[in-house]
Amino acid sequence: MPHLMGCPCGHPHPKVVHGRYDQAQREAAACLDAGHPAWLVMYSLFRRQFYAIAAWAAPEPLTLWARTAEDLAQQMRAMTPVVPRPRVLGGAR
Repeated sequence: MPHLMGCPCGHPHPKVVHGRYDQAQREAAACLDAGHPAWLVMYSLFRRQFYAIAAWAAPEPLTLWARTAEDLAQQMRAMTPVVPRPRVLGGAR
């Protein structure tokens, strides 16, 4: 049975235990976030899912989710707009 403690509202609440849950998944989300600047990537401890929110202007919010980092990365690659590389004009360096 969880330890219950009172709060200012007078209701008992379970004591929150801070820990390092799903550390590998959190690190994978941080890695995806660092490697994909067009996305905000997070891992939900509650749902145990990865989420990605598009960071570019779109007509409506674009949010992806997956159970694994690999699945999310695949979805992100498929949804990221392709921006053509700038062409180098002849003689310009």
